[in-house]
Amino acid sequence: IYSATNSLPPGGSASLRLNHSNHTGSNHAYLKNTYKKNLSEPEEELLQQFKREEVSTTGGFSAHYLSMFLLTAACLFFLILGFTYLRMRGSGVAEDVGANRKHECGSSVQRNLTVQEAAAYLKNIDPEYESVFNTALQWILNSGEDVGIKCLGSDPNDVDVTNVTDVKYLESTSPKMSFRCRFRRAFISVTHRLSIPLLGVAIVWGVLHYMKYRWAKEEEETRQMYDMVVKIIDVLRSHSEACSENKDLQPYMPILHVHDSLIPAQDRRKMRKVWSRAVDFLAANESRVRTETRRIGGAEFLVWKWMQPSAACDKVLVIPSKVWQGQAFHLDRRNSPPNSLTPCLKIRNMFDPVMEIGDHWHLAIQEAILEKCSDNDGIVHIAVDKNSREGCVYVKCLSPEYAGKAFKALHGSWFDGKLVTVKYLRLDRYHHRFPQALTCNTPLKPSNKHMNSMSHLRLRTGTTHSQGSS
Repeated sequence: IYSATNSLPPGGSASLRLNHSNHTGSNHAYLKNTYKKNLSEPEEELLQQFKREEVSTTGGFSAHYLSMFLLTAACLFFLILGFTYLRMRGSGVAEDVGANRKHECGSSVQRNLTVQEAAAYLKNIDPEYESVFNTALQWILNSGEDVGIKCLGSDPNDVDVTNVTDVKYLESTSPKMSFRCRFRRAFISVTHRLSIPLLGVAIVWGVLHYMKYRWAKEEEETRQMYDMVVKIIDVLRSHSEACSENKDLQPYMPILHVHDSLIPAQDRRKMRKVWSRAVDFLAANESRVRTETRRIGGAEFLVWKWMQPSAACDKVLVIPSKVWQGQAFHLDRRNSPPNSLTPCLKIRNMFDPVMEIGDHWHLAIQEAILEKCSDNDGIVHIAVDKNSREGCVYVKCLSPEYAGKAFKALHGSWFDGKLVTVKYLRLDRYHHRFPQALTCNTPLKPSNKHMNSMSHLRLRTGTTHSQGSS
């Protein structure tokens, strides 16, 4: 682990200075393999978890806020339901509420009574009511206020009735209803009022969730495309080396043959888009791979041919190990976020753990990153996952701005024959995996000024200038 606050153990400092003289003890730390044997079971389980591929926590994050939203929506729904229920508690007169009550509760098609029905009902209660019935109607018409009873004419929609003789129907404005009826009406009213906002929220949430899914899928397809490009180049380079030893081999490979050898039959439909993007990427960005048309077995096939450097340039273009070899493509909106997201980075394809030899090879990886980002004063922690099959290296910076600068310097670069890709990593996940990084705040710098990992770039630049001047 590369840290500003750690130092080398006494037993390993001498050998480290011997093998990697460009590293200082103040910037590097060597964790012995025997440390793993002393780990407790929980720590070992946590370490094994870190060795596995990072699992996105977007699902858990979304589920947490979704549950909070549903709980809030349920509380709001029942609160509005209670207020609506209280507002529906009628205080009208019992004499003419029957029709309205039955209408609201679904047992009557009319929500009012005729004047004759109301008069007959009152007469059955007390015959004296009949003599004051018209007087009561006139008082209702003259009051101009809501007294609980509404007088209607021949047209129920006509509320401008001023004469008692024009009154044909009576309707209660606040009918007394049962608990069940009031609750059902309140539930229907609240559901109707909230249906449109809830539908809008559901649509917005669905669109955001779909966009997040598409972004994650696009990022995964891009990573798979870069991995496929690396595999194709390895196959072509290996075939070219075999051709130099066996002159009977053809110096090219059919594209379909490379496709079938790299992708299992059961995955070919799923990987169709990834393969197509990898082929387009090689055609647009890889000058060492040439596409030709050859007749093989009587049929024409598209083939790839690995372009070897000329004999005169062999000594100049020899690529030593652990060096930066240039940029594979230029960064734009499609392959680089417009803004820095977090101060932490996850870098892939920096090494192949099977091919590395010795105990301190990871220090050369760390040094190469610092040399590539030599103008970046914000890198405070670097960790190499030695067991990663994807060659992962983790970097923490002082701020997202420094991380964005490192992203642009590293993403899409060739290093040791591999295409390096970078993605942002959440700060809390970084600290969870590397707790010692919490206290790292001193910027790291290359241990010397030789910049060994940048030598190939300087050599290639110098060769280009000399050819241009000649």
